[in-house]
Amino acid sequence: MQRPPAPLFHAIDLSGTKFFVVCETGAPNMENLLKVIYELYTDFVLKNPFYEMEMPIRCELFDLNLSQVIQKDRVALLGR
Repeated sequence: MQRPPAPLFHAIDLSGTKFFVVCETGAPNMENLLKVIYELYTDFVLKNPFYEMEMPIRCELFDLNLSQVIQKDRVALLGR
């Protein structure tokens, strides 16, 4: 049984940081989800004085808030 490839959405900020979302075929509002992820990135990662560009994102507040957004707004963001 073959499965069609999953859609891949991406965004690139001015610094070159790339964000990717892999979802089910037909999932709506992925552009909105990428915007929310970018807002969380700017709020919790870029404003973190210990974060260094080009390093993996290791920010507990970013992870926590991203998980909350996905769980809380799943219906609004993912259309389910």
